[in-house]
Amino acid sequence: MDSRMLIKNIWRYLTVIINENIMQYSKTISLDCPHCNTKCQFIQIDASHHFCDRDNLHHIAYVCTNCHGVIATKWNANTKDSSNFQRNPSGYNQQLKIYYPAVGDWKPRVKLNSIQNEDVKNDFQEAIDAYNNGLFNSCMMMARRAIQQEMIAKKAKGSNLYQQIESTGISAKLKALLHKIKNFGNNGAHPDFCLFDENGDKIDDKKGFSKLSLEFLDRYFANEYEIDSLVASAPRSEKEKEGE
Repeated sequence: MDSRMLIKNIWRYLTVIINENIMQYSKTISLDCPHCNTKCQFIQIDASHHFCDRDNLHHIAYVCTNCHGVIATKWNANTKDSSNFQRNPSGYNQQLKIYYPAVGDWKPRVKLNSIQNEDVKNDFQEAIDAYNNGLFNSCMMMARRAIQQEMIAKKAKGSNLYQQIESTGISAKLKALLHKIKNFGNNGAHPDFCLFDENGDKIDDKKGFSKLSLEFLDRYFANEYEIDSLVASAPRSEKEKEGE
């Protein structure tokens, strides 16, 4: 399956709204698997049930009995209590709202709340979500967008992203990281933008490129924000106190 068809299929599962009269909560449910494209049974993964305060839905993971692919599901209910939710499926008006394939578990090392600009942080999070859902072109483009947001926040000068990166006061090593992420983003956005190895051979590895995009961004944010946060919260000497 090519990347365009994969994105189309995943998007279909991301946006489908389940008829509330058809699917109610059970530890075993029957669905079309987004991994193997087969109608089959799914079994709930123990201890995967959590209520999310952000979207007010119950999140539960299931595994396909045919291909062992994992899906994330979101359920509506009139209770936040997970134990009550599972004890009384029909009594708490529990309906499946959405399900989608869970294909990755990449997590940043940097603490996201150390990234002060909300636009930058949200774009980085969306890039992570895209990677973990198998949307590798989207991941690379969102990582590039996070850089663009960062340059806007820094009021960088220049008519294009390359010039804006070069105009910042960051180290040459960090600039190199951002330029690589920019190239990965171009590869994700433009079919004719190619990347090559040290021997000049073309590389076609969307998953690898997108993972590098996230890891490079992670290194950049750790250097730019987390180190400053650690230094600011560290104990101060007498001279440091006098200089304040």
